[in-house]
Amino acid sequence: MKKVLFVLSCLFMAFSVFAQNDLNSYVNSKYIGALKTYGKVSVIHEKNDNVITMVPECEYSSAIKADLISANGDGVPFLAEFIYLIPKKDLTDDISKVNIDSISVLFRSISKMQGMKYIHNGGRSDVLYSKSYAIANVESFTPVADPIAVPADGLEVYAYQRDHTFGDTKYKLTYRQKNNILWSNFLSQIPMGMLGVKAVMAENMETNVLCIDIGDSLLLYLNADVNAKKIIGIRGQIEDSMTVRMDAIYKWFMQQFK
Repeated sequence: MKKVLFVLSCLFMAFSVFAQNDLNSYVNSKYIGALKTYGKVSVIHEKNDNVITMVPECEYSSAIKADLISANGDGVPFLAEFIYLIPKKDLTDDISKVNIDSISVLFRSISKMQGMKYIHNGGRSDVLYSKSYAIANVESFTPVADPIAVPADGLEVYAYQRDHTFGDTKYKLTYRQKNNILWSNFLSQIPMGMLGVKAVMAENMETNVLCIDIGDSLLLYLNADVNAKKIIGIRGQIEDSMTVRMDAIYKWFMQQFK
């Protein structure tokens, strides 16, 4: 019996070391301590700082770093990064439900984002997307089925959302999935209004979602990448809007397996 317990103990220790090494292999060492302690690290980059630093190292990280809108635009740039370490047990009692395939289906379930809540910087709760659904092409406003019946890797679809701040919005959604990793890119397709003007033109706002299954936990990375028009006060408005959006996506994600 002691021998069995000893073997089990060794297996547990080996698994713990493996999981630790997994985390270390993905995350920049300067963020690991805070990530373990707080479960979240965020960076709001300064206006002249357009270098991504927190994206987990994987086969998709180079593509996420390349061709940044905020780095290559001629307007007002905004770049923010958020990374979360999420124990699967915090999502559901049945952690077998939480894997990269189920997460992939979730982020392709565009209609599930309808009614997503967010918290204003003033502390008031509101609905971020009063409408959210897939569309056949960027010209359409007609809902089509969520693209969950087809493989995610290489998938490109369009979505319409009625946004609390920006009004009518449309996005091109691109998905890449392999082994334990999912990457989704949401790229704006029509001009977006703010402060009474079209403040962000088509293809000048994107969100990247990268999720990595590391065993008992998930790494969830989000970034907001924007090039806005040169309007007085616009960067502060973009920062307020995009940071609460990233928080809304995280909180929405945490509720989907309940």
